[in-house]
Amino acid sequence: MSIFDEKRHRHCKATGEAAVWLARHEAGTIDEAAFETWRGAAPGNAIAFARALSVWRAAAPDRAGSGAGAADVHAPAPAQGLSRRRALAAFGGIGLAGLLAAGGVTTRAYAWQSARSDVGQSKRLILPDGSHAMLNTDSQLQWRFSESERSLWILRGEVALDLRAGVAARVHGDGQVALLSAGRFNVRIQPAAMDVTVLAGRALAGSEQGTPAAPGQVAAANEGLLLSAARPTVRPASPQRMAATLAWQQGEIVFDNQPLQAAVQEYNRYLTGKILIADPELTGIPVGGRFTSTDPAAFLSALDLGLGIRATPSGGGFVLTR
Repeated sequence: MSIFDEKRHRHCKATGEAAVWLARHEAGTIDEAAFETWRGAAPGNAIAFARALSVWRAAAPDRAGSGAGAADVHAPAPAQGLSRRRALAAFGGIGLAGLLAAGGVTTRAYAWQSARSDVGQSKRLILPDGSHAMLNTDSQLQWRFSESERSLWILRGEVALDLRAGVAARVHGDGQVALLSAGRFNVRIQPAAMDVTVLAGRALAGSEQGTPAAPGQVAAANEGLLLSAARPTVRPASPQRMAATLAWQQGEIVFDNQPLQAAVQEYNRYLTGKILIADPELTGIPVGGRFTSTDPAAFLSALDLGLGIRATPSGGGFVLTR
């Protein structure tokens, strides 16, 4: 094989693999660790994926809109720009068969719509059936609705849902599936789990086929459903937990005698400049109060005045010490 043929072979191979990873990315089924390993294995892989993503987005632009803040409202809009046929051709000749190499998930990706929020941003959405969703900081949601299906994927972060009457909504996150009735819910992706808080309606563990996975494990209003690799867990949601769950929708954050380390981790979800605890002895100190989620000034002032913990600006964020 000549050097030219070898380069062409590597290029075609990287392009085809990039299409597979793109399909998984758009469908919400990507294994991020495996993807990063593949992308870092060769410079051509990263270039191929960047090119594929650029062309695909040109063919179906992100419909989440470019505005910022909680007032943003998303409604379905027709795709603009490149046609799908031109997009497929732009992948370097791999054609539709190459995109289907992901085991069929690409066909599902065509029908999905998506929205995302940046760190410190929230975003309100109107879903195709008139239901509402609200994305918390650094969150990503995909959905597909039809007369017989309401499917949502939470790729990361936290989403509040106000679902109208209709077929049970299947909500996917971190390898788990919840079946939701009409009602109001808060769904948060935790490490290795999906946490569903029910404000109104019912939630139960489900399967990919839309059937209950654990009969009897049903969460009703003012209860939480925790879905993980272990058996689903239903637990009461205390008034304090409900207040903390709802606070972010008003741009606030609530702590109820939480360890400082947990409070800082929660606050850092909303901040581009992070808070760091320099003294390990501070991590377990309980803190409480209601604060603005995107501006930690009042929180840091309370730590100083009430607990004698100093916040020193550092690298755009703050370092906590005695």
